[in-house]
Amino acid sequence: MKKVITILALVLTTSLAFAQDGETAVSPSTTFAGSADAYYKYAFSGISGGYTSFTNSNNSFELGMASIEASHKWKKASVFVDLGFGSRAKEFTYNDNAYTFMIKQLTFTYDVSDSFKIVAGTFGTHIGYELLDAVDNKNYSMSYAFTYGPFFNTGVKAQYTSGKFSFMAGVTNPTDFKSAIETQTNSKTYIGQVAYVGETGSAYLNISSGLENGSPLRDSFGKIIASSDENRTQFDFVGTKKFGDKFAVGFNATYADTNNNIDSSLDGKWYSLVLYPSYTISSSVLLAYRLEYMDSKDATASLGTIAGSSIIGNTLSLNYKVGNMTIIPEIRIDSASNDIFVTNDDSFKGVNTYALVAATYTF
Repeated sequence: MKKVITILALVLTTSLAFAQDGETAVSPSTTFAGSADAYYKYAFSGISGGYTSFTNSNNSFELGMASIEASHKWKKASVFVDLGFGSRAKEFTYNDNAYTFMIKQLTFTYDVSDSFKIVAGTFGTHIGYELLDAVDNKNYSMSYAFTYGPFFNTGVKAQYTSGKFSFMAGVTNPTDFKSAIETQTNSKTYIGQVAYVGETGSAYLNISSGLENGSPLRDSFGKIIASSDENRTQFDFVGTKKFGDKFAVGFNATYADTNNNIDSSLDGKWYSLVLYPSYTISSSVLLAYRLEYMDSKDATASLGTIAGSSIIGNTLSLNYKVGNMTIIPEIRIDSASNDIFVTNDDSFKGVNTYALVAATYTF
C-alpha cells in the first residue's frame, strides 16, 4: 500500500510541475516517409545501351532505390534527412565513396520569419523539371537534361517568399560534392532562383555557376595553379500549366556554357528543350509523354559519347495507380544525328529503342 501511495505522489508531483511550467511543451514527433521503385527493361538493340541516368540495363529485373525520409520541426528550426539505398542512389551521389553514398539530402532549416528562411546542408538541385525519386516523375526513365545537369549541392541558401513569388540565393561546394576537401580547391558554386507559383501554373528561372568537375590543376611540383580546368554556368527555365482537371503541360529549357581555364579551344556549350504533356484518363490512369531535343554538337568531352551530336528523345508512359503503387509501362525511342548507340554486334547506329515496366510505391 505504501508503494502505491508513493507512485501516486510522484505522478501528482510531476503533473503539477508541468502545469506550473507554462512554457514547457512536448516536442512534435518525428515524421517518417519513404518510397521504393524497381523495373524491367528490354532494349531492342540487344545490349544495355543508352546515355541517360538509372536505366542502363537490358533484359534484367532491376531494383532502383529504396528511400527513407525523416523530418522534425521544433519552433523555428527543423531538420530533414533523406537516405537512399540502391543503384539509383549510388549513381546520384557518384562522387561519394561506398560509406556515404546513401545520404541523398540532409538539411537544417531556420525560419527567420514567416517569409524568410535559411537552409544549410545537402539538397537536391533546383535546376530542371525532373526529380531523383521515381515516385515524383510521370516518366520512369530520365531526360538528357537531367542526366547532364547538376544533381545536388552542399552549402547554404536563403529563400524569401512574398505572396506567389519567391527568391533564392546560395553558395555551395563544387556541384555534386558533399565535401570540398575531396575537390582540393577553395572554389565555390553560386546558385539562384526566381519563382512564381500560381493556382494553375508556375514559372522558375534558375542559375548555377561554378566548377564543372572539381579537379584542381597542379604544376610539376604538385602546387595548385588553378581551381579547375572547367567552370560551368547553367541557365534554366521550368514552367508548368494546368488546363482544367485532366490536361497539364510542363516545359524545361536549359543551357550550359563551359569555359576551360587553360585552353579556350576546349570551351563548349549544350542546351536541351523538353516538353512534358500529360492527360488524366481517370482517377487511376494517366498518360504522360516527354519530347526532348538535346543539342550537344558544341559540347566538351565531359559529356562523353553524346558530345558532337544532337538527340531527339520520345518517351511515352502510362501511369496506372493501385493504392500507393504506380505501375509504369513505358516505351522510348531516341534518335541521334550521329551513330552513337551501340548494337549487339558491336556496331553503331543512330537510333536506340527500348521498353520497360516499372513499379513505384510510396509509404
